[in-house]
Amino acid sequence: MDLYNTFWSESIWIPPGYKWDDLDPHKTGKPFPDAADLWVYPFLFAGFFIFLKYLILIPFIFVPIGKKLRIRSHPYRHPPLNASLEKIYRRYRSRAPHSVIAEQAEKLGWSHRQVDRWLRQKTVSQQVTTMEKYIDCAWQLVYYVCYCLFGIFVLIDKPWLYDVRHCWYNFPMQYPEPEVWWYYMVSLGFYWCQTVTHFLQPQRHDSLQLLCHHIVTILLTSLSWVCNFTRMGSLILLLHECADIPLLLAKIFGYCKKHGLMDKMFVLFVLLWVVTRLGIFPFRLIRSTLLEAHVQENTFYPVYYIFNGLILSIFLMHLIWTYNIIQVIVRKFSSDHISDVRSSASEISSDDVSYPPSKKQE
Repeated sequence: MDLYNTFWSESIWIPPGYKWDDLDPHKTGKPFPDAADLWVYPFLFAGFFIFLKYLILIPFIFVPIGKKLRIRSHPYRHPPLNASLEKIYRRYRSRAPHSVIAEQAEKLGWSHRQVDRWLRQKTVSQQVTTMEKYIDCAWQLVYYVCYCLFGIFVLIDKPWLYDVRHCWYNFPMQYPEPEVWWYYMVSLGFYWCQTVTHFLQPQRHDSLQLLCHHIVTILLTSLSWVCNFTRMGSLILLLHECADIPLLLAKIFGYCKKHGLMDKMFVLFVLLWVVTRLGIFPFRLIRSTLLEAHVQENTFYPVYYIFNGLILSIFLMHLIWTYNIIQVIVRKFSSDHISDVRSSASEISSDDVSYPPSKKQE
């Protein structure tokens, strides 16, 4: 209990001169954010999203549309079973050293090319199908479009959308409107859904980074609700949803082999990314939390370090993703198309290479 009280110390989380009781909606009778809501409603929304995604949208909408668009749904072919090469694959994946390939070729009586092809085919066989990737993008697209439109509806008449300084006027004596409550709970429900189902979704090279992003977003959103930073929190939520829409459309067009539309959507995504994630977010919102908030409140207390630390960690992820985006752009201009360094399934077929029976072990 002492640890709990120390963690939620009033000197850390709320401005000097206030107590938790002053911000308690049950004790004051005023519509302050209720921390108890975080233990109920986000999980209800998460359950609804899981039900909606897996029991309605995927079987009745996403899969039928994907089939009409002729998106690949068949799993990639597995190479023939080989216990020796399985051990090599678990250690090196498809990048086994030449000496290891030569040793295995001699051991099995295969050519170097056949061993290399087996490892590459094994790598491809572990990949998710294009249909699975499309389904994941379609689900996120539905959510982000709806949530972005809902965010515009919620914030269109709010003064802090046009002047960030309104986030700090009369703080902490601010009362979130009912629509802001819905905006927060829906967002938390979605990110809890994405976190719980993370390992059921197609894994990417930045899956761990994405999981960290979900966790930091949940922490930041939840703490901003508890400490009544809902005005700034709502701006950050809105800002972070719009750029993902053209990116998801670009991916879906790519899965449909509509490369012209894919390129157009990718250009739009890059423009929105630069404006929102690298422009407005650091130079308007982060600048306000770092330099304006404590000046307008004429006070400074430890919660600033916590929130600014979380916000800056999200911005650091943005910079890492920006580096990845630059790499994609460089590859695009250095070749006729954006290619994958990994072999595709079509490159490794039964007609392309055969596997002779292994030598009998002495």
